[in-house]
Amino acid sequence: MRQPSKAEQILDLFLLRTTPPEYAEEQPYYTTGSIVAAALIRVALIGTAATILNVSYGSTTWWWTAVLFAFWGLGVYPAWVQYQRFNDAVEQLHIDTLCGQCRHFNPTNQLCMILDVHVTTEAPPCEGEGWEPKG
Repeated sequence: MRQPSKAEQILDLFLLRTTPPEYAEEQPYYTTGSIVAAALIRVALIGTAATILNVSYGSTTWWWTAVLFAFWGLGVYPAWVQYQRFNDAVEQLHIDTLCGQCRHFNPTNQLCMILDVHVTTEAPPCEGEGWEPKG
């Protein structure tokens, strides 16, 4: 597995990718926590930039309307799209894997709670020994 470059690490920090990178095969690329953290970072950066530019250039109704659209378009909407993709991936895990039907599977972060390992579509992390049906 190759290591990401600095530019790829910045893209990963802000979750600006539309598909998972090729080096993220052994664990899920999206989790609920990473999606929320990236959204908060983007919103904080937009808010900080908007405040600094507001002090420099003055406030108008148009300005704050543009900032509001920037919050939605650059901060919240990408997180919503990523979360929809995350939910689709979790649904695939529920359908395609033994782990999706196990009571120890945590769908919010695709985690096997017994082994504390991210679940992938390859094979169950416990090799089926710790599997218990949801009940």
